Amino acid sequence: MTLEVRITRYYLLITAFVLAVFFSGNAFADTTHIVKKGNTLSSISRKYSIPVSELKEINNLRSTKLKIGQRLLIQKSGPKTYTVRKGDSIYRIARRFKISNEELKEINGLETDVLKPGQRLLLEPEGEVYDARHLEEKMEEEIKKVSELKELTLKEKLILFAEKFLDIPYRFGGNSLLGIDCSAYVKKVYSLIGIELPRSARLQYHEGEAVDKKELSLGDLVFFRTYASFPSHVGIYLGNDLFIHASSADRRVTIDSLNTPYYMKRFIGAKRLIEEETAELR
Repeated sequence: MTLEVRITRYYLLITAFVLAVFFSGNAFADTTHIVKKGNTLSSISRKYSIPVSELKEINNLRSTKLKIGQRLLIQKSGPKTYTVRKGDSIYRIARRFKISNEELKEINGLETDVLKPGQRLLLEPEGEVYDARHLEEKMEEEIKKVSELKELTLKEKLILFAEKFLDIPYRFGGNSLLGIDCSAYVKKVYSLIGIELPRSARLQYHEGEAVDKKELSLGDLVFFRTYASFPSHVGIYLGNDLFIHASSADRRVTIDSLNTPYYMKRFIGAKRLIEEETAELR
């Protein structure tokens, strides 16, 4: 074997090794397995150390039967999804994947229980990966600075606290900087000024004094009916018909207008928890 041939073979081996390592990481691509003769879900699950139930869930399999040449997803990057089949319902899908009906509807922005075959549903919220410790430290510093500003009214502090959470990712049922939902966000912001609220928008709706939409003031809570008949979404009024909230549509804490058709149609009322302290511009 000539030196040139040996060098060529050496580089081919190195290239193959690098490619194998590169594509083995789920950060770059989904991992798949092509079914071969004799393969079963059990043998594949043992090979990749993944439960059979998870294999079936990832690939939307209803049985354990496999076909030679069939491509199975072993590890899926990004949020889990499910493709609606004939006969499916919100209740059946939610029960199958162990989430609530309300969560499934909220994650997908569904207003009704009507589904269509072929429709793709998210089974978990989309979101970004954050350095939680760094965010918490930064947030604590910012909150401390605002707390020390004695010249501010309680409402002004509340609004500053609320805006510190802008762009924190949304997550249904979440209550941390890694992901937070609308009612947890409102509860957290109000707790920073010493006012404790219930956990859900439905219960928060029963707190405070009812306020007419035309009389809204800084810090008032604004409520909406979204995926349910009861108050299911809440935000904090900022003035000028704007409110700040953890939005399932934008997947983050953001600011929207009450005059947006979507929110105009679903607005059901407002509540005041802080009495007027000084004359304020609306």
